[in-house]
Amino acid sequence: MKVLVTGSAVLLAAACGQAESAPAPAAHTVTSTTTTTPPKPALPSTSEVQRALFTLGYQTRQVTGQVDDETKHAIVAFQKVQGLPRTGVVDDATAAALRAPKTITPRTTAAGTHLEVDIARQVAYVVADGQVTKIYDACTGDNVGDRVTPLGDFHVYYQINFVEYAPLGNLYRPSYITTTGIAVHGGEPVEAVPASNGCVRLTDPSIDEVFPLLHPGTEVLIF
Repeated sequence: MKVLVTGSAVLLAAACGQAESAPAPAAHTVTSTTTTTPPKPALPSTSEVQRALFTLGYQTRQVTGQVDDETKHAIVAFQKVQGLPRTGVVDDATAAALRAPKTITPRTTAAGTHLEVDIARQVAYVVADGQVTKIYDACTGDNVGDRVTPLGDFHVYYQINFVEYAPLGNLYRPSYITTTGIAVHGGEPVEAVPASNGCVRLTDPSIDEVFPLLHPGTEVLIF
């Protein structure tokens, strides 16, 4: 007797005299497949993040390769717009959003330049002739007591081009939009959540960019 192993089948044949062996059936072919997980994309470098945010209109101003305060605020503003956790750190989700970012559509596309403030997202952005040209990390009223940022269509009626010392905190280059003291200003921390006394806070470098645009009569739309 002899045993022939082919694949997973065992064939048994008699070997006696001149009898012919029966033809062996075809062997089974076993194919193994291996599923591989594609490698996770590497996180972008700080320079790549700064370059991408600058291109998208966020408040990065230089590609330095260093994570400075304005870069952190730009990342937070981007995360706010994308609906991501507001950490100021580029993680996998933020990196993926940078590769395919959501864009902002302004509320009004009238000719000229105006500022829009999105209370839900806590960002402010400059709109020029219907196009969003700059996006800033912002902080509005925390809604405790009368610390509320009013909603509506306002216009700048006067500005102070220095630090104004007020009972509730210092206001850097405020542009007032109401007669009750609501202004767009710097001078205080810009948090990732509503935390102001009712004004619209931006970082000081952001105010330096926005202040010249908010001359008396400029529209400020808060929604």
